[in-house]
Amino acid sequence: MIKITKYLFIFLFLLSCGYSPIYQTNKEINLKLGTINYSGDKVIGREIAKGLEKFKKSNSLNILDANFDVTKKEIIVTKDKKGDPSSFRTTIEMNLELSYQKNNKVFTRNFIEERTYDSMENKFELTKYKNNLENNMIFKILGDINIFFNIIQNDL
Repeated sequence: MIKITKYLFIFLFLLSCGYSPIYQTNKEINLKLGTINYSGDKVIGREIAKGLEKFKKSNSLNILDANFDVTKKEIIVTKDKKGDPSSFRTTIEMNLELSYQKNNKVFTRNFIEERTYDSMENKFELTKYKNNLENNMIFKILGDINIFFNIIQNDL
Protein backbone atom coordinates (compact mmCIF):
# COMPACT_ATOMS: atom_id res chain seq x y z
CA MET A 1 0.00 0.00 0.00
CA ILE A 2 2.83 2.38 0.82
CA LYS A 3 4.44 1.58 -2.52
CA ILE A 4 1.25 2.50 -4.42
CA THR A 5 0.82 5.79 -2.57
CA LYS A 6 4.47 6.63 -3.16
CA TYR A 7 4.10 6.09 -6.94
CA LEU A 8 0.82 7.98 -6.95
CA PHE A 9 2.45 10.92 -5.17
CA ILE A 10 5.38 10.96 -7.61
CA PHE A 11 2.99 10.76 -10.58
CA LEU A 12 0.88 13.66 -9.31
CA PHE A 13 3.98 15.72 -8.56
CA LEU A 14 5.35 15.22 -12.08
CA LEU A 15 1.96 15.83 -13.63
CA SER A 16 1.62 19.26 -12.04
CA CYS A 17 5.21 20.47 -12.25
CA GLY A 18 4.61 22.66 -15.32
CA TYR A 19 7.12 20.94 -17.59
CA SER A 20 7.03 22.03 -21.22
CA PRO A 21 9.53 21.15 -23.95
CA ILE A 22 11.97 23.84 -25.07
CA TYR A 23 11.56 23.07 -28.78
CA GLN A 24 7.79 23.00 -28.67
CA THR A 25 6.64 24.04 -32.15
CA ASN A 26 2.90 24.45 -31.58
CA LYS A 27 3.45 27.58 -29.51
CA GLU A 28 1.71 30.58 -31.10
CA ILE A 29 4.18 33.00 -32.64
CA ASN A 30 2.93 36.54 -33.18
CA LEU A 31 4.66 37.24 -36.48
CA LYS A 32 4.18 36.44 -40.13
CA LEU A 33 6.66 36.03 -42.97
CA GLY A 34 5.89 38.01 -46.10
CA THR A 35 8.46 37.11 -48.74
CA ILE A 36 11.14 34.46 -48.44
CA ASN A 37 14.22 34.91 -50.65
CA TYR A 38 17.27 32.69 -50.57
CA SER A 39 20.59 32.40 -52.34
CA GLY A 40 23.52 30.03 -52.24
CA ASP A 41 22.96 26.27 -52.13
CA LYS A 42 19.66 25.72 -53.95
CA VAL A 43 18.76 22.31 -52.47
CA ILE A 44 19.26 23.31 -48.84
CA GLY A 45 17.74 26.75 -49.44
CA ARG A 46 14.62 25.15 -50.90
CA GLU A 47 14.28 22.81 -47.90
CA ILE A 48 14.65 25.67 -45.42
CA ALA A 49 12.18 27.81 -47.38
CA LYS A 50 9.68 24.91 -47.23
CA GLY A 51 10.21 24.72 -43.48
CA LEU A 52 9.55 28.45 -43.13
CA GLU A 53 6.27 28.27 -45.11
CA LYS A 54 4.33 27.55 -41.90
CA PHE A 55 5.11 31.10 -40.76
CA LYS A 56 3.41 32.56 -43.85
CA LYS A 57 0.02 31.23 -42.76
CA SER A 58 -0.20 33.26 -39.57
CA ASN A 59 -2.84 35.96 -39.07
CA SER A 60 -0.44 38.33 -37.34
CA LEU A 61 -0.01 41.97 -38.32
CA ASN A 62 3.75 41.79 -37.62
CA ILE A 63 5.00 41.01 -41.14
CA LEU A 64 8.68 40.26 -41.71
CA ASP A 65 10.55 39.68 -44.97
CA ALA A 66 13.15 36.91 -44.84
CA ASN A 67 16.35 36.86 -46.88
CA PHE A 68 18.93 34.18 -46.28
CA ASP A 69 22.12 32.88 -47.81
CA VAL A 70 23.06 29.21 -47.41
CA THR A 71 26.51 27.73 -47.93
CA LYS A 72 27.48 24.09 -47.63
CA LYS A 73 31.10 22.99 -47.22
CA GLU A 74 32.41 19.44 -47.28
CA ILE A 75 36.05 19.00 -46.37
CA ILE A 76 38.27 15.98 -45.84
CA VAL A 77 39.42 15.78 -42.24
CA THR A 78 41.69 12.73 -42.33
CA LYS A 79 43.14 10.36 -44.93
CA ASP A 80 44.32 6.78 -44.63
CA LYS A 81 47.75 5.41 -45.65
CA LYS A 82 46.72 5.14 -49.31
CA GLY A 83 45.61 8.77 -49.43
CA ASP A 84 41.91 7.96 -49.54
CA PRO A 85 39.63 10.10 -47.34
CA SER A 86 38.67 8.37 -44.09
CA SER A 87 36.59 11.09 -42.42
CA PHE A 88 34.75 14.17 -43.60
CA ARG A 89 33.27 17.32 -42.10
CA THR A 90 30.10 18.88 -43.48
CA THR A 91 29.23 22.45 -42.49
CA ILE A 92 26.00 24.24 -43.31
CA GLU A 93 26.04 27.97 -42.66
CA MET A 94 22.97 30.16 -42.98
CA ASN A 95 22.91 33.95 -42.70
CA LEU A 96 19.33 35.05 -41.97
CA GLU A 97 18.15 38.63 -42.32
CA LEU A 98 14.63 39.58 -41.27
CA SER A 99 13.35 43.05 -42.07
CA TYR A 100 10.28 44.39 -40.29
CA GLN A 101 8.05 46.24 -42.75
CA LYS A 102 6.48 48.76 -40.34
CA ASN A 103 9.58 50.46 -38.95
CA ASN A 104 12.38 49.07 -41.17
CA LYS A 105 13.99 47.26 -38.24
CA VAL A 106 16.44 44.55 -39.33
CA PHE A 107 17.25 41.38 -37.39
CA THR A 108 20.22 39.27 -38.47
CA ARG A 109 21.44 35.92 -37.22
CA ASN A 110 24.02 33.40 -38.37
CA PHE A 111 23.20 29.69 -37.95
CA ILE A 112 25.99 27.13 -38.28
CA GLU A 113 25.65 23.34 -38.08
CA GLU A 114 28.69 21.11 -38.38
CA ARG A 115 29.02 17.31 -38.38
CA THR A 116 32.02 15.01 -38.75
CA TYR A 117 31.57 11.47 -40.03
CA ASP A 118 33.68 8.53 -41.20
CA SER A 119 33.90 7.26 -44.75
CA MET A 120 32.32 3.98 -45.83
CA GLU A 121 33.42 1.45 -48.42
CA ASN A 122 29.96 1.34 -49.98
CA LYS A 123 29.59 4.73 -51.69
CA PHE A 124 25.82 4.32 -52.08
CA GLU A 125 25.45 3.89 -48.31
CA LEU A 126 27.78 6.86 -47.77
CA THR A 127 25.61 9.04 -50.03
CA LYS A 128 22.44 7.97 -48.19
CA TYR A 129 24.14 8.68 -44.85
CA LYS A 130 25.28 12.14 -46.03
CA ASN A 131 21.75 12.99 -47.22
CA ASN A 132 20.25 11.85 -43.91
CA LEU A 133 22.87 13.86 -42.01
CA GLU A 134 22.13 16.93 -44.14
CA ASN A 135 18.38 16.61 -43.47
CA ASN A 136 19.05 16.37 -39.73
CA MET A 137 21.21 19.49 -39.89
CA ILE A 138 18.46 21.36 -41.76
CA PHE A 139 15.92 20.27 -39.16
CA LYS A 140 18.21 21.54 -36.38
CA ILE A 141 18.62 24.90 -38.14
CA LEU A 142 14.83 25.19 -38.51
CA GLY A 143 14.46 24.51 -34.77
CA ASP A 144 16.99 27.26 -34.03
CA ILE A 145 15.10 29.63 -36.34
CA ASN A 146 11.90 28.85 -34.42
CA ILE A 147 13.64 29.79 -31.17
CA PHE A 148 14.99 32.96 -32.82
CA PHE A 149 11.45 33.92 -33.88
CA ASN A 150 10.27 33.45 -30.28
CA ILE A 151 13.02 35.82 -29.12
CA ILE A 152 12.50 38.57 -31.69
CA GLN A 153 8.73 38.71 -31.35
CA ASN A 154 9.34 40.43 -28.00
CA ASP A 155 11.36 43.16 -29.77
CA LEU A 156 8.72 44.07 -32.35
